[in-house]
Amino acid sequence: MAYFEQRKAGWMAQIRRKGMPTLARTFDLKSDAEVWARDVERELQRGNAAVLRDDAGKTTLALVAARYVSGPVQSLASRADVTRYMRAATSRFGPMFLSAIRAVDVASWRDELLAGGLSAQSVIHHITALSGLFSFVEKELSIALPSGNPVRGIRKPSLPKGRDRRLRAGELDALLAAADNGRSDRVPGMRQAITLAVETSARLSELIGLQWEHVNLTRRTAHLVDTKNGESRTVALSSAAVAALQNLPRRIDGRVFAWATPQGFERSWNLCKARARRLYEADCAAQGAKPDPAFLFDLRFHDLRHEAASRLFEKGLGIMEVASMTGHKSLSMLKRYTHVEAEKLARKLG
Repeated sequence: MAYFEQRKAGWMAQIRRKGMPTLARTFDLKSDAEVWARDVERELQRGNAAVLRDDAGKTTLALVAARYVSGPVQSLASRADVTRYMRAATSRFGPMFLSAIRAVDVASWRDELLAGGLSAQSVIHHITALSGLFSFVEKELSIALPSGNPVRGIRKPSLPKGRDRRLRAGELDALLAAADNGRSDRVPGMRQAITLAVETSARLSELIGLQWEHVNLTRRTAHLVDTKNGESRTVALSSAAVAALQNLPRRIDGRVFAWATPQGFERSWNLCKARARRLYEADCAAQGAKPDPAFLFDLRFHDLRHEAASRLFEKGLGIMEVASMTGHKSLSMLKRYTHVEAEKLARKLG
């Protein structure tokens, strides 16, 4: 039964049940207190005794986020990324009680992230991680959220059209020539990294994490352990990939490549691209030709994965064979990375 009392701070509503803790809330208007009390009593009639505990009204997001990161997140292959997303969520909602976080608050955070320059995909990753936290709260901590998971009620940002960038004529040769340029700022292995990316469709993180103990040049295979989806896979090595690896010096630490982080590799990649563009412009000047402004423009290292997947199909490999190389679990995801040239299809059609 609900009990109402007018105090200096407003109208206090109390709900008492035998064997259960007392639940109290203060409102400016008595009518609001009565509405709240009826809602709580309705839930009690349905057998939802958790409303009397009000754990969501006593627990902050920072507290459950710490438990989430130290617990379930550690078993995820993407734990580093999810931990980063949780830091961002805690920075925004950390002091707030779980029951106080509404869909409108999450929508505002989404808009703030977009306004701060994050891509739509990155923002989706942030709010998806936050949704995972609320699911953890409901399922594993048994904390009832008054309005459910607030992330489910918001609209996700629209993703831009997927990239379909493939290597243009001469770009691969220019990149390989630039990798062999001999500059003092060149880190050994760029030529091999580019070759393996095009020949195997391996991700950058998989390449820089590759260990010699997982490479078998006799069988022409490389075992990729630290993959994005958390499942290891073994990829076949073409003759070009084997030759590239054979030309790499062996490191004491057992790693195939010298780069320790993707950020360090990206610096070397950007230097290589800049050198490749200069070499291309010098060749154009020597031949009296006008350089193509699109040559090497907006080319990312990840685009080589698109190139590799498309080349595998153009070589005649089947869907399952290509998927075993790329690591994709669904045809829809594999299709995003595959851009077979219509001109080459026309030659097959005869």
